[in-house]
Amino acid sequence: MRRIEDQRTRRWAGRGGRAPGNGRALEAEVEVEPAPAAEPETEAGAEAVNAYVNAPAARWAGTAGAAVVGASLVALSTTLSDSDSDFLLIHALASVPFSAAGLAITRRTLRDCPAEYKGFWERYSLGLLLATLAGLSALGGVAWDSRALVGLDMLLIVIGIPVWGSAGLRMLEAQAGRLDISVDLIDTTMAVFVLGTPGVLLIAKPLSESTELIFAIPFALAVLIAPAGLYASALNLERIPRGLRVTQGLGVLLAVAFTIDATMQLARVLGGLDLALPWFVTAHATQMALLMLLPLWAHRRTTGRLAGLAPEHQLRAGHPMPYVSAVLLPLLAVWVLAVRDSEPWAVVFLIVVMLVVVLLNALRYTLMSREARRLNAELAAMAEERRLLLANMVRALEHDRHRTVTELHTQTVGSLATLSALVQSVSMTLPGDTALAVRETIAQLQGDLGDRAEELRRLMVAMRPPAFTSSGDDSTLAAALAAYASELYHERSARMVNVHVDPALELDRSTMTIVYRIAQEALLNAARHAHARSVTVSVTERSGNVLVEVRDDGIGFELDAAGGGSGLAAMQLFTNLGRGELSVRTSPGRGTLVRSLLGVRAGEPAGHLPPAADRGPGRLRLIVGSPDPDD
Repeated sequence: MRRIEDQRTRRWAGRGGRAPGNGRALEAEVEVEPAPAAEPETEAGAEAVNAYVNAPAARWAGTAGAAVVGASLVALSTTLSDSDSDFLLIHALASVPFSAAGLAITRRTLRDCPAEYKGFWERYSLGLLLATLAGLSALGGVAWDSRALVGLDMLLIVIGIPVWGSAGLRMLEAQAGRLDISVDLIDTTMAVFVLGTPGVLLIAKPLSESTELIFAIPFALAVLIAPAGLYASALNLERIPRGLRVTQGLGVLLAVAFTIDATMQLARVLGGLDLALPWFVTAHATQMALLMLLPLWAHRRTTGRLAGLAPEHQLRAGHPMPYVSAVLLPLLAVWVLAVRDSEPWAVVFLIVVMLVVVLLNALRYTLMSREARRLNAELAAMAEERRLLLANMVRALEHDRHRTVTELHTQTVGSLATLSALVQSVSMTLPGDTALAVRETIAQLQGDLGDRAEELRRLMVAMRPPAFTSSGDDSTLAAALAAYASELYHERSARMVNVHVDPALELDRSTMTIVYRIAQEALLNAARHAHARSVTVSVTERSGNVLVEVRDDGIGFELDAAGGGSGLAAMQLFTNLGRGELSVRTSPGRGTLVRSLLGVRAGEPAGHLPPAADRGPGRLRLIVGSPDPDD
């Protein structure tokens, strides 16, 4: 049901319930439950400040410092030559300050980060340690002209590649919620095969002919796994709610910078890429600065949105890799057959990649089917738990009503009967002249006692549990409502109340009780206040949900007098138990239409009342206007 938030209308409702102008419908939402006090703005501000591990001043100071250091390194590179020693020196200088600072920041982050992220930050810290050692080895290799230290630098880079990969997988796992991480592993593997194939076809021959394998192999490995990093970082970003994506956005930028830097390094080693040194330093310094900034902007709490969603909202919506492979692999096949037909290994490699992609897709959809079955089983278990909870709540409410009826009958009705007998006795024992003087008063008192007794009778009839004989039988519900109307209106019920229950409906006992109580409260209000000549009760199905409508042709009521009366509050209570929405359309002199649509808030537990800030369905929608049943 569409929520109506009209401040002007609410203002006029507070002044008496009538809007300016003639013939215009007035809509307002009336809180049935008192809204809790809003949190102070200072608390909201404090929450925003505490969202990150590090204080705002530290984050922005670190970001500015990284920019200054990066710019200084680029400026320094303009004074150096393009020799291998100067190239290695400036790259080492661009690595050590950032990786060492990032290592210290990550240690601080590990103390205050959520438990779900500790595995990621532990591997991230190990990756930064390896990067720092690699930079120091490169500096030592330049300082002492040591080929062994340079080789150690390259070896540490190779060792760091699986460490960074495992860190990314731990973040995927932390953000996956109830999803199966195996599917994400298949996706990242497919990204390596599909997006890495062009790189293999391009660098395989130059790599086999290179005399600088000590440099070429680490950068070639980095280029080949770069698609997995890009895909994983983009997937993580998609799983973060908007407004909390700063840290994961830095992760995406880091994956892009890593891909650019590794590609430029490999192109220089294999193809002699002729670019000025500052371009290489800019790419490398950007990557290393982002490595430092990521823990600086780490969150104090988990940011993944999947963990807070119901199972039905965690099903995977789409997957781009089948579409990418369907477009890219045929193009690669045409290129290999048309341009590289003299290289049989390329054809064989492409065929192997296609077979692997087919197998990965089959495995992926098998895992997705298993994941969907598991989520559906969880959903079914939650539905059964909700059903039992709802049944227990309804049973407890009915028990309390029955106990109250018993107490009323035992005490209040007995007291009224005793008082009436006492008044009658007094009127008979008084002297004649005195009895004549007070007879009129005694008659009024007896009439008032009779009215009170009749009101109590109606109340006890309303509170008495319905006589349901079976579950899921629409005739039982219709008979119970007709019986209640008969007791409520006596002999007039046949011409006043028309009850229709859709024969196709199959309701369990709890839902039947909820429907009965909503219709009952509307009938009682019509009898007490509306002075209606006819009332129509309709229980039907709408889009898989249960629709309860009670319409009378009574006098209606004023908006400002409605408030949260006991009848409206009771209808709202039972509507919330059925996870539904309640609206009441009325107009003075033109009757009232009560409409309760049950089951439309299936994502909430039975009887759940949303917070005040989000209580659209938890509000009673009152509309002053013609009670048109089609509206």
